[in-house]
This record gives sequence, C-alpha cells and structure tokens, in this order.
Amino acid sequence: MILWHRIHADFLMPSRLGEFARLLETALHADYEVMGIQRFWRERAPSEEGSERRFVLRHDVDTDPGTAAALWQIERGLGIAGSWFFRLSTRDTALMAAIALSNGEVGYHYEELATIAKERRLRTRDEALAALPEARDRFRANLAELRVATGLPLRVAASHGDFANRHVGVPNWTLLADRSFRDEVGIDLEGYDADLLARMPLRSTDTAPPRRWVAEDPLAAIGRGEPVVYALVHPRHWRVARAINARDDVARIIDGVRYRLPRFRLPRRHG
Repeated sequence: MILWHRIHADFLMPSRLGEFARLLETALHADYEVMGIQRFWRERAPSEEGSERRFVLRHDVDTDPGTAAALWQIERGLGIAGSWFFRLSTRDTALMAAIALSNGEVGYHYEELATIAKERRLRTRDEALAALPEARDRFRANLAELRVATGLPLRVAASHGDFANRHVGVPNWTLLADRSFRDEVGIDLEGYDADLLARMPLRSTDTAPPRRWVAEDPLAAIGRGEPVVYALVHPRHWRVARAINARDDVARIIDGVRYRLPRFRLPRRHG
C-alpha cells in the first residue's frame, strides 16, 4: 500500500493547485495576513486578544521549480507573498528574481553536511560533526556563488532534510548553529531556529495524499481562529511532474545504495 501511494503521488495524482488556492483564499477571508518567516520574525507577535492573525507561508523547492512558479502565480494573483527556499539543484534565477520583486522572501535551502556525509559514507554522529568545518566552507562558497548568480541578498536560509542526516543524527542546520559563522556569511534567520519555531506552536507540513498534512490541516487551525498558522509546502505535493519525479526517485535510490556500501580501507603497510 505504501508503494502504491508513492506511485500515485509521483505519477498519477491529479493537480491540487485549486486546493492550494482555496487554502489561501480561506485564510484571507478569515482575516489572516499572509507573510513569510522573515517578516513574521521581524514583526511583533499577535496581540493576546487575537485581533491580529498571521498565516506564515513557507515553500521548500526540493524538486520542481515549474510547479513552484505555478504556486507563486496563485499567490501573486491574491496579492500575497511568502518565503521560498531553493536548493542548488532547483535554483531558477528568473523565478527567484520575480518572487523577490513581488515582495516574496527568497532564501537558500542548503544541504552541504548531508552531501559530504553521502560522498564519504559517514556513519556516525562524531564523523558528521568532524566534517562541519568542510561543510561550512562549502556553504560559504555555494552561498556566495548563488548570491552572484541571482543578484539577491539571500539572508535567510532553511535546512534541507536528507536520509543521511537522519542516519548520522546531525541535521544540516547544525552548520548555522555557530553564530559567529552565521554572522560571517550574512544569514539573519534560519527556518528551524528555536526562537522562531517557539512563536509558531501550530505547524503544518504538507505531504502526499491521502494524508495531505503532517500534524494538523491548516484549515482546521484557521477555522478555530488560531492567531498564528504556519504552513510549510513543497511543490511536489501539489502537482505531478513525472519526469522530474522519476529522476529524483532514481537519484535517491542510487544515493541510498552507494551510501550503504561498505567503506574499504587499504591494509596498513609495515616496515
């Protein structure tokens, strides 16, 4: 059954773009102000009386810039703007610039520690922590190159999750836990900062049908009039891109197989 759900989500699922638009329209009709995480962080918290309602909208573009553009068009038509995080593999400089021009927040969806863990088949937490200096060097270089390519400040970042992070028990956001490094590279906010998440106790993350949302459907929170509703969405879960999904599925299988291969070491020479 799990395999069937994956096949359906990746290749057969009807478009959910209309459902996405209705979610945002419902929030607007319920007097929620839609915003990205950086704006939410900078502004004061909603009043205790609940007269101010915030719908915090974040997009992690893991695989499909085309559907990301379709989601952005929906939001632009409604006159709203959220946060958008692009990986190196999904960066679309034209789309990123257009989002920024429409007052959207554009940031870096980074994964350097996971990349090194897979390259070197790191197995333990200690091995991953020892690789942090190299991962930070890569992050610094990648961020600088991305800023040049896009012409955007990219002062907000959000960690991408990978099976390698789960295996070693060290998330990518550990790179930016060092405040001096964060200041050096000019990152003001990370999407998983504890202080930020503490201000959004109700957090919903989309997933493929039939489940649709991890934790609570944000429509339920809107219906109760919660002062802050947070929704993390991924383009992949709202419209099928068969060729992109097939390539991504194959790449993940290959990465998984390679990662699990034994690490051979040459015998030590004596004399």
